[in-house]
Amino acid sequence: MKKITSVIGFLLISNFTIAQTGPVLHIDFEDMPIGVYTDSILNKNWNGVKWSSTKERSEIVTSFDPERGKVLQVYFPKGAVGPEQGGIQFVKNLPPANEYYLDYYIKFERGFSFSIGGKLPGLTSGGAKYSGGVHPDEGEGWSARYMWVKNKPIIYLYYVDMQLKYGETVPLMGEIEPGKWYRFTQYIRLNDPGKKNGYIQVWIDGVKSGYKKKFRLRLEDKGLIDSFYFSTFHGGASEDWAPVRGSYIRFDDFKVTTEKPDF
Repeated sequence: MKKITSVIGFLLISNFTIAQTGPVLHIDFEDMPIGVYTDSILNKNWNGVKWSSTKERSEIVTSFDPERGKVLQVYFPKGAVGPEQGGIQFVKNLPPANEYYLDYYIKFERGFSFSIGGKLPGLTSGGAKYSGGVHPDEGEGWSARYMWVKNKPIIYLYYVDMQLKYGETVPLMGEIEPGKWYRFTQYIRLNDPGKKNGYIQVWIDGVKSGYKKKFRLRLEDKGLIDSFYFSTFHGGASEDWAPVRGSYIRFDDFKVTTEKPDF
């Protein structure tokens, strides 16, 4: 059943607070009809999004797993590089805050073509702005998606002090086995203005798998966490990133909360 609620507590937003009562965001797909997951259906399911691009490459399917039920399946055509050719993208705004947990389930279907790598959903500030080589030089935003590189998961970061032309990678423990469900949990705490005390931690199936600390995601009091960026495609930009066969990833049970999920 679709859920959009929030946890009991308070979110500090700039110089004032907003009371919350339940998860900030909780989406599963149990109430969705089996079939193509169009932009129109997606907008209703997620209670409106900033923008979306599905291009008939996503659908609701039955997982045949009693714990998962209906799930979102995304298609990556053979030879497709970048979001125009493969996968889907959309941005869902969140109540701006200094810290959040993002929790979801993911399965790379059997026979998945990893190729060099590709993008996976994560939290951001500024929606999709800080990606594709666009640096947050003024510290007003950042992005913290995941990637797969070959069959290994990583954190893929754009932040104020980054030195590379494209995103910085933070390795995560383990390898991805196609045909198996994984639970990805991401915690982000912004740095205080003028300090290098930002922190990102990732758990995979409840096990600490990687982190980055003592750095600046943003400058001053800008760059609050304000977006969930659902971004998945092969790339990179060159053809050698492309899958060698049509492939699928399944997703389920997205949550954004201010409290650590139970493992």
